Amino acid sequence: MPEAPFVPVIPAGGSGTRLWPLSRRERPKFLLDLTGSGSSLLEQTIERLLPLSDAPPVVVTGAVHRAAVEEQAAGRALVIAEPSPRNSMPAIALAAAVVERETPDAVIGSFAADHLVADTAAFAEDVRAARAAAEDGHLVTLGIVPTHPATGFGYIERSSAPVAPVLERAGALPVSRFVEKPTREVAEEFLASGRFLWNAGMFVVRARVLLDELAVQIPPLAEGVRRIAAAGGTAQEQDVLEEVWPSLLSIAIDHALAEPLAARGRVAVVPARFDWDDVGDFAALARQLRSPAAGGGVRTVGAADGDGDGIGGGGDVRVLGTVTVDAVGSRATVYGATHRHVALVGLDGITVVDAEDALLVLADDHAQELSAIVSSLSGSGRDDLR
Repeated sequence: MPEAPFVPVIPAGGSGTRLWPLSRRERPKFLLDLTGSGSSLLEQTIERLLPLSDAPPVVVTGAVHRAAVEEQAAGRALVIAEPSPRNSMPAIALAAAVVERETPDAVIGSFAADHLVADTAAFAEDVRAARAAAEDGHLVTLGIVPTHPATGFGYIERSSAPVAPVLERAGALPVSRFVEKPTREVAEEFLASGRFLWNAGMFVVRARVLLDELAVQIPPLAEGVRRIAAAGGTAQEQDVLEEVWPSLLSIAIDHALAEPLAARGRVAVVPARFDWDDVGDFAALARQLRSPAAGGGVRTVGAADGDGDGIGGGGDVRVLGTVTVDAVGSRATVYGATHRHVALVGLDGITVVDAEDALLVLADDHAQELSAIVSSLSGSGRDDLR
């Protein structure tokens, strides 16, 4: 039996508040080159998916970002602009409906636009495995093997049920349940059990299966996206989109489909063999800039051997951007393109972001708390900085 066509879907949304002031509402993190690679996260996502695609990937983004996304996609992807944010399920469902209209038997794979994957060969192998399992009608997710008891990720529990032959051939396992972000104590229990994987939000499924199952769970949502897709290419396309889109339930794919289907034994997981990072905050980004995968745009300042652009004296400061930095006895990351000179002395585990309109100095072990600062900007009359 020949393989069904595979069409990647790339949801490109969110504002990346825990990477402010690098990431802003009008220029979120997926449009940025955060690791000095020379390509944005979106461009890297398109590049690693194109060799797996049987049709151009479908990028779903906000209307305000459409022009920038189309510029970076450079004709390699179909770009769909949603009039307003409605969470991941409507975005993925709309892309599925567009794919179903053109290729009814296609398998889609949803991969966020703002994640980092170092080993693209291993990624391709795992996506092919998920694709094989999805052809049998499963909703398939790629689970990340946890390396520490993270509290910033959701988890996937592998089921103890017997593995169906079709899943075994694909290297996939049945899923028991999805779990929200746990406490530290619970995360440690998950890690010790060996049954849990991180939920990276990657899903592979037949487009028609996704929409038919969605029609069971949330009928108006499935009906709405199919109506929008049916109007594509007609004179009524924009009118239908603007009429129907605001009425669609704002809900994540985990709650809309993954959790109820897991309860029915319809979800499988492929344990991923590739390195993955959602670059969710500056602590994660600091780790990336110290990894071998960091791009050539990253400079080292104040290294213990005196190499780099600074005055030496011990420490390890990674710099991205044109900002000039001197450092003594410091371990930090610095981002900036201003004309100011940054000097660091005796600092350990911090991030400095020097933007034209804002200066951030952050202790990396408090990286998750940055979103509270961003939320407060509107209340203090500085919504222009968000």
